[in-house]
Amino acid sequence: MELGLTARPPFPWVGGKERLQYIIRSIFPPRPPRFVEHFGGSGSILLGQPMCLGRMDVYNDYDSDLTNLFLCIRDRTIELLNELGFFPLHSEEEFLILLKILRRETILPDFTESELAVAKAVLTGIQYEQVEKILRGRASAWDVKRAAAFYTVDRRSFNSMRQTFALRPTNIRSFFKLITAAALRLERVVITNRDFEDSIKAHNSENTLHYCDPPYFEAEKMYSPGFSLEDHYRLHNVLRECKGYRVISYNDCPFIRELYGDFYLMHFERQNCMSQTEGAVYEELLITNYDPRPMLAQNTEQFNMFEPDMESGRLILVHEPHDPICVAMSGSK
Repeated sequence: MELGLTARPPFPWVGGKERLQYIIRSIFPPRPPRFVEHFGGSGSILLGQPMCLGRMDVYNDYDSDLTNLFLCIRDRTIELLNELGFFPLHSEEEFLILLKILRRETILPDFTESELAVAKAVLTGIQYEQVEKILRGRASAWDVKRAAAFYTVDRRSFNSMRQTFALRPTNIRSFFKLITAAALRLERVVITNRDFEDSIKAHNSENTLHYCDPPYFEAEKMYSPGFSLEDHYRLHNVLRECKGYRVISYNDCPFIRELYGDFYLMHFERQNCMSQTEGAVYEELLITNYDPRPMLAQNTEQFNMFEPDMESGRLILVHEPHDPICVAMSGSK
């Protein structure tokens, strides 16, 4: 049952897929019981999907600053808004939005100190040191000041790369609705901070739709933490062996085409927003372990009804594996 609740990403992200979400979702299998975004980033694909009571949604990212920000947006919305300087409120509409969030918000108490006290009493010194690291690390989640600092730096940096200051006016208050809408959409979402391989293995099930948007090949330096050549191979290997439907976004280049030769490859072009050349395009691949054409055919009508600010590149199947990992989808609804 779809509740119709969606949200836009609450902050910009280099390589974010908000403008590409209809292209990507046009090849998703219908009604998967579980959807996992293993390289969550700004969460554009997950947030853009209507909340569904019959589906488990999971946001994962290895960047602890990102997962902390999402936890604070969902669970400590009021404190985060206060830290960002949204108070006092300037309209009744903003107040009503906050009431809506508070009526569903669950306050999560911090039991770290009491847990540590018990652990110290019942464990050996070496055991306690190991447990303390875990508990202290867990307590570092929901760090509102760190989340607010990360959000502000991301919003004020050039191309959201958090490296150089952008010489443009930015009014943090204008993002109030983005944050509050995301808080509501994230209510039923599981948020994890794992390496992609651990995340994929944790949801290794026939019921899972895995979506991966890793750092693109030879563009890894734009992301933190890093992503090595070995990580590209590691991602392919774990996706080849895991269960469930797999969809991967990548840049179209010879290395990726060769690496994913055992998957279906669909090509499309989009506007290159980071290029200084007018009309520049960027070539992308959508990679699947199933034949995406039945789903694409079902969504032809929707594909012709994009919102004006969405990309609408034409998907072209450029490679079909000789020995598919997964049987082709029937296209049944």
